Amino acid sequence: MSPEIGVALPVREYSMLYPTDAAAPLISLAKKVEELGFDSVWVGDSFVTRPRLEPLSLLGAISMVTKDVTIGTAALTAVLREPKALAHAITTLDQLSNGRLKMGLGMGEPLPVNNESDLVPMTYTERITRVDEMIRAFKTVWEGRDGDLKGQYYNLNELRQQGLGKTPGGPDIYLASNGKPKAVRRTAEMYDGWMPVHIDAEGYRQSLTQIREHAVSFGRNPDDIRPTMYINVNIGQDTASGEAALNEYTTRYYQLPQSTMSNYQNYFGGTEKGLVEHLREFIEAGCRHIILRINTFTDYDDMLQTIGENVVPAIHEIEVD
Repeated sequence: MSPEIGVALPVREYSMLYPTDAAAPLISLAKKVEELGFDSVWVGDSFVTRPRLEPLSLLGAISMVTKDVTIGTAALTAVLREPKALAHAITTLDQLSNGRLKMGLGMGEPLPVNNESDLVPMTYTERITRVDEMIRAFKTVWEGRDGDLKGQYYNLNELRQQGLGKTPGGPDIYLASNGKPKAVRRTAEMYDGWMPVHIDAEGYRQSLTQIREHAVSFGRNPDDIRPTMYINVNIGQDTASGEAALNEYTTRYYQLPQSTMSNYQNYFGGTEKGLVEHLREFIEAGCRHIILRINTFTDYDDMLQTIGENVVPAIHEIEVD
């Protein structure tokens, strides 16, 4: 058994570069990701403050031109969607992809830039409660269980009138979060995977151990929770050039230096060999699926090719339990 590795497509970047024609090159890029041997293709979300193509629609198109790769969101801000419409879209996409769909969900955690929190007045605690409430309802219906679906914020009993997806019990839902106690407990209680976006390898090990311990206390099999991670990367001739390119990227994308953004997200800048060793630390800590977001506006194709040829095989050669 070997770890898996995938790519979060540059949906926002292409939307900036090609405002009215980003879809076609992104779909072609998804095909290339599969051809290069990656295991998954992911699409991000942030339609309020950093406009881009709608992720589920784009994944529907990608599902038609790929055959084997996992497709997914990394991550969807679910709280900004009406739950019944979101559930309907998810089950439809699960059928379109023949069961290859994974849904990473985030809360829209505030970054030090204009974000959804400025435009959608809702406390972070309320976001958590709303998302957990809708996911409990989704799983109740998808798993064929009885029970009232009226909660604190939503009445989702009408979900039972919708069709089901391809995957028995519904597609896996991953929590995109961090290693804080509340996120750890939520993952252990009800989510199918954990997708931290800001954590070091030792923190990953400790939080994953806690997730597995909590899962047992909730009566779940800890092996049913898929440990993933999300990391921003730039490949250069050396560490200095990779980190300089990251800083150039974040300054253009977020209007903030990489040194600031690294307080909120995982970053790596350096050689492909250095990236393999960096990722190996997380694999040894328990990670089994890595999602790379390549941070460049100018060298994307070349960097993707380099990673596909030199990083993907090296990750696949690592043996894990």
